Amino acid sequence: MNTQLVITLVVLLLMIIGFLSGKFKLGLVAMTASTILCLTGVLTFNEAYANFSNNNVVMIAGMFILSGALGKTSLVPQMRQLVIKHSGKSQLIVFIYMLACAVLIQFSMPTALISMFLPFMAAFDEDSKVKPSHLLFPGAVLAHCCQGLLPGAYFVMINGLLEANGATEMLGPLDYSKVILLPALLAFLYIVFIGWKGLPASNINTSSLKEQKNSAALLTPVQEKIVYVIFILNFVGILFQQYLPFGMYVLPIVAVIILCYLNILTLNDVKNFINLDTIFMLAGVMPLGTAMQKTGAGAVVSDFILTLLGGNPSPMLMLFAFYFAGAILTQFMSNTATQQVFVPLAIVTAIAQGLDPRPFTMAIFAGCTAAMLTPTGSPSIAIAFGAGQYKIKHILKVFVPIWIIYGVSTCLCANFFFPMV
Repeated sequence: MNTQLVITLVVLLLMIIGFLSGKFKLGLVAMTASTILCLTGVLTFNEAYANFSNNNVVMIAGMFILSGALGKTSLVPQMRQLVIKHSGKSQLIVFIYMLACAVLIQFSMPTALISMFLPFMAAFDEDSKVKPSHLLFPGAVLAHCCQGLLPGAYFVMINGLLEANGATEMLGPLDYSKVILLPALLAFLYIVFIGWKGLPASNINTSSLKEQKNSAALLTPVQEKIVYVIFILNFVGILFQQYLPFGMYVLPIVAVIILCYLNILTLNDVKNFINLDTIFMLAGVMPLGTAMQKTGAGAVVSDFILTLLGGNPSPMLMLFAFYFAGAILTQFMSNTATQQVFVPLAIVTAIAQGLDPRPFTMAIFAGCTAAMLTPTGSPSIAIAFGAGQYKIKHILKVFVPIWIIYGVSTCLCANFFFPMV
């Protein structure tokens, strides 16, 4: 092991401990990790800090501000009254919210989805049986579990990796959908009827929205209509991003600029509405993925897990091993990076063993996408974790069971539709 690889593994361990301890702000822990990687030469300055301009970080900053603008309208008090009116129907509220997450994720991205729902969390007050903490993290988890149910880019990406690594059989547009349909349904049922009840009740950690909860609307009727129109256009633009001549990540920034020029938002609003702890956490955890790829730490973790199998493992054991190796590692580095580490390795290994590599690729893609156990799993999971004021122990208690169920069912479905031998 070279020095940089050891440093990366140590920093990963320390960051996990920092997150688990609950004694420090998540943003402080994450930025400490990226700074150590920079000071030790594992990452360059740009690699350690360039993520402040990362599209996800920029987008969520804009969405926090846009959420604050929506909080200045009368919409939140009206929604709060609606929630109070139906407060006895907590199960129905959870069902509708989760169904919306499962459907909208087919046309959006997890980060965009959690950002769009964020401002409406202020509608849940002290009298509501359902709290934002019952919805935010479970909704983000479900979105990851359901992503790719409709034909999209996933099967194209998988086919590219299959072809590049010597496979002869490719996937059809609905193949990935068939494999994750049952696991996604199990995740939906678990979260809607069991999971959300195991989370502590707490409100959203967005002080700007909290300040507006008990105050009258701060905008005129005309200004409110402008905010609604801009918010809806932003929402529609994100849903139909493939038709835009530019990246969707700039949409919230454009919306904020327009609202500032119209004097609906001030620069103080912009400053106050940004959740800096979330921004620092996002910008700080991303460089760790770069370091793990750069130093080969991801491959070390993978090799270590595989050596635990020993001898000549059965095809099903190999599939489970690759799945859970990727599913574990994706809790600490980007989904795409983890997929790029494990999918080619799985394809080559499967072909060498005379096995069909397709179930390996789809299972690994699903496992890496369904990050749900740590705030480093993905930007959307991080946002939900920070805003919902969760603790790691609560997340592990509630979501480890469905993480295992989702993984086992994914591997079984992959082998059912595409027998390895």
